[in-house]
Amino acid sequence: MVTGSDNTRVALPTRRIFWAGATALCALGALLFFVFDPTKVPIFPQCMFHQVTGLDCPGCGAQRALHQLLHGDLVAALRLNALFVLSLPLAAWYGPRLILRAFTGQSSGTPPRWLWFYIGAWVVFGVARNLPFPVCAWFAA
Repeated sequence: MVTGSDNTRVALPTRRIFWAGATALCALGALLFFVFDPTKVPIFPQCMFHQVTGLDCPGCGAQRALHQLLHGDLVAALRLNALFVLSLPLAAWYGPRLILRAFTGQSSGTPPRWLWFYIGAWVVFGVARNLPFPVCAWFAA
């Protein structure tokens, strides 16, 4: 029979391995986006939605924005994909919290309306960046 202390001993190294792996994977991704420019190197995937329709999806420009952000050019990153750049602090705060709650078996604690609001913001951003009005041209990738 496994007691509470035995279960804690098993779960703690698993969590540490997971966090170490997740951190290493994020660092490797950041290094790739820092070293290689997505506009010049073909190792990064192209947007299928843009290739098929010619329109910008809500994620278009995110790879280039991340590259610019890692090089310290916040204005260029915001110009390429503002919602992605503004979502990064939210992801940095909420992502580890969500994963930790999943490990402990707790619910996310986030009301569904906030998730729908966030998804709605991405949909509105995706539509707005393709509208032919001059004010919407700022959102185009």
